[in-house]
Amino acid sequence: MKKNNLWHLVWIGCVYIILLFILYLVIQYKVKWEDKDLSPYLYFYKCSNDLCTTANKINNYYSRVKCNKKNCPYIKEKYNNYVILANDEKEYVFDYINNKVINDYYIKYSFINGQILAKNSDNLYGVIDYDNNIIAEFKYNKITDYKDNYLAYSENSKIGIVNKEKEIDIKPTYEYVQLINDSIYTYLENNEYYVASYDTELPINNEKYDYIYGIDNVIITIKDKKLDIVDTNLKSKLLLKLDTFYEYKVEKERESLNIYVDNNNLLHFDVITDNKTKISYLYDIKNNKLFS
Repeated sequence: MKKNNLWHLVWIGCVYIILLFILYLVIQYKVKWEDKDLSPYLYFYKCSNDLCTTANKINNYYSRVKCNKKNCPYIKEKYNNYVILANDEKEYVFDYINNKVINDYYIKYSFINGQILAKNSDNLYGVIDYDNNIIAEFKYNKITDYKDNYLAYSENSKIGIVNKEKEIDIKPTYEYVQLINDSIYTYLENNEYYVASYDTELPINNEKYDYIYGIDNVIITIKDKKLDIVDTNLKSKLLLKLDTFYEYKVEKERESLNIYVDNNNLLHFDVITDNKTKISYLYDIKNNKLFS
């Protein structure tokens, strides 16, 4: 009888030890794993004075977004501290510095002269700001440019311009339009570029250009294999025009010239010489200085 009681006590003791071990494992799991976020993320971080992303966990980063079933979004476009993120399901505008979604209501986004071009569920385009205010109605099949409340839109493969505040309504007749500022725009006709006034819809000078591109109140022109930088009055800002043998197609001109303005107010562009060599230039907009 005493022997049976002893085995009974041993059995109870073993069960008790097993229960304590299971409790220990549960506590260890709670401490190590229960509050641990195992979801995949896309991290935004600074690299070489630019924005980079990684799906690997890092310590120093601006912000992060959760990936959907290990399918992380990619950056479609970037402007200041905003990015347009896209994946197989949707696009949205994200402020990676302040770690918040700015807009995810529409189905397509892109940046357009500091504002946001969006496409709604009716496949119509409009322009919104970063507070989600609509600044150009969703009524256009395609918007090609927006600046200073002027909007260039495409209809039947031709470009028109509107500005409701100034009652400007230029009918779609142009092959190509770029809005320069609140006074002038450039258009393409018969493979030649002109600079025109909104008020008259006529060229403001007698010049025909091989190419024109305006950015931040300066204008790059190409004519007779010479590249010049001019102000909005079309006055040259260079002592000597740059020789260029640049060959381009209309839809690829900006990409080929690699034109952009950085945070230091420096205009970057490339020039192709007669031996097909590419020379990169920097133009200091504020101080009117050219560097190569």
